Amino acid sequence: FESRFVSIFCFSTTQVVEAAVANSMLWLLVGCVLAVDVGCVWSVATPSETSEDARELGEALEAGDECRAGSSDSGQQSCGLSAVQLRGQRRSHLGTESGYEAAPAHKFGWMQSERCAGTELHELAFVVRPRSLAQLQEVALDRTNPCSPNYRKWLSRTEVSDLTRNEQGLLELRAHLRAHAPEAAILHASRDGDLLRVRAPVATWESLLSTEFFVYKHEEHNSTILRSHSYLLPGALKEHVSGVLQAINFEQFLPKTMPGIDLNTGSRDTQQPLFSAMSWDNFTELQASKGPSLVSPTKLHKIYNMPAVAERGSDLAKMQAKTSQVVFGTINEHWSPSDRTRFEEAFGIPQDNYVKQLSGQTEGFSMSGDAFCRQNSSHCGEANLDVQYMMAMSPWTQIGYWYVPHGRPVSFVDDFMAQLVDEDHPPQVISISYGMPESQVPSAALDLFECLAMKLTLQGTTIVVASGDDGAGSTLDAQECMGLRVEWPSSSKWVTSVGATVGPASGQPEVVCQSNYTGPSTDGEAPLITSGGGYSHKVPKPAWQEGIHNESSRGVPDLSLLGHNFAMVIGGRWRSVDGTSASAPVLGGMLSLINSELIAAGRPTVGFLNPLLYATSSKSIFSDVTEGDNRCASLGAPCCGGYDAGPGWDPVTGLGSIDWQKLRDAIMASQF
Repeated sequence: FESRFVSIFCFSTTQVVEAAVANSMLWLLVGCVLAVDVGCVWSVATPSETSEDARELGEALEAGDECRAGSSDSGQQSCGLSAVQLRGQRRSHLGTESGYEAAPAHKFGWMQSERCAGTELHELAFVVRPRSLAQLQEVALDRTNPCSPNYRKWLSRTEVSDLTRNEQGLLELRAHLRAHAPEAAILHASRDGDLLRVRAPVATWESLLSTEFFVYKHEEHNSTILRSHSYLLPGALKEHVSGVLQAINFEQFLPKTMPGIDLNTGSRDTQQPLFSAMSWDNFTELQASKGPSLVSPTKLHKIYNMPAVAERGSDLAKMQAKTSQVVFGTINEHWSPSDRTRFEEAFGIPQDNYVKQLSGQTEGFSMSGDAFCRQNSSHCGEANLDVQYMMAMSPWTQIGYWYVPHGRPVSFVDDFMAQLVDEDHPPQVISISYGMPESQVPSAALDLFECLAMKLTLQGTTIVVASGDDGAGSTLDAQECMGLRVEWPSSSKWVTSVGATVGPASGQPEVVCQSNYTGPSTDGEAPLITSGGGYSHKVPKPAWQEGIHNESSRGVPDLSLLGHNFAMVIGGRWRSVDGTSASAPVLGGMLSLINSELIAAGRPTVGFLNPLLYATSSKSIFSDVTEGDNRCASLGAPCCGGYDAGPGWDPVTGLGSIDWQKLRDAIMASQF
């Protein structure tokens, strides 16, 4: 394993640094000067800053150091990936321009076996670059800038497509495949031509991509996949194709809910949540057992200063019914209609609105089932939590559960994100409670997600994502210390990343939700998770975070909400759960309520929230969280290092928690 990895990355540190500097020129952000009364000054990343970052990387590699040179402000630890992993990160990032990309070092239990038979069929997905990425970014930044005259002037789907569709690139890709891979069969092309899914014999892909495919086996899950060590795009495709999916990626999404626990051994199952056998017949019994720290929709409305639920048939309810929100689901996660009904009855939430079952290319595929959830509660926790709490915050909003069968990046970007972009009227709010370590994400998938998220942004959609449940180390640190890194897609520049806190439910100060905390804010019961946060190793600092922190990359989360001891119904039984995936759908439902007021006033939807959140004038929205850290993984171990919460933004709880009424007032007071 070790020698195989080294053979992939046989190039000098000088080459890494030179390439990193060249690549950093692509990271220039569109600058703009904003009005003083808003106080949101965006600046441009300069070549000297990115060159310094490359120099520090070079020093770290030469020294074999396991920490990136330098440190962040406030004395926060900035120790990240190991030197070898950093080298891989930079080399992988270069792949988007050079056409080369290598598999990650950590393969999550997948072990290489025999070479693939050349005749075996395998599907790959080619990611086509947008016609003008720079123009797309410029327009997206302009339409989300609170100080721009174009703020929240969203585009139609056709206008977005006209801005980005690379017809020439798509034609050249098809022509190249016809000429050099005549056995290839095109299975699917996204409506905007962002992604082309193609099946061909392995021998064809090995010849086309200068690689070798192997069978990889996972003994624990008794499954196999076909993957390669690396690939190199043909020179003729580099201009229009950013990369290939299903060639080097091994990881799949994990839900950001309470990690799995075996009650006999106390061990963790990292592949799915397995909820505690402790359950109760009704909410009253659960409340008596869990005490005042138990979170319910009623408490959330009070803590975050939210309005009462609109009465059935009222003008307000009709107004809210004109909004839309979607929950993302995958990896066999079901939701239960009867569980949702029982949950809503307990808190006086109207049951008139029903969850629409949505799915990507498997149209009509349903992942709801009452009997299934009674028999398999471990496969219903994430979906039930998302549906129950997003509806609880905005019960009259039209809601969909969008399921994709496979939790791998290609399914996420194609069957979910690309499908939503293809909609003439995409949902106004999307909540994603899944993630994977950013270091495991193929550059092509990351680049495509950024492009698709910008497209949705330009159509007025808000994307909220759970920041993760394993502190500053992501799920890679759940078993052993492997360095600091963030979760994806929480690290995207075009989503609002949501962390978790504890405290206000029991009338105590709000602190970080962390698995090694047993203070008064949790009634002495330590949370099962630690809120994720830190700095990206792949995504450069967004314009709206300039002046917020001293790192050169995207910092997460953006804000935090309660994420411990949420009451919910799974399989007909009441339980309590932890997770940033409780925090994310709560924020999503809050934003749907604000969207209803905007739509009623004939104004555009909220859309991308972050530029407004980071504006100086928005500081009154937040309650700063200054106590706690994210050094430990879920279940309290291992503790591999991380960051401290502190005044202002920090890579633990972001800007803090929000007051809904103040957030609503700030959005309604903006110029559009």
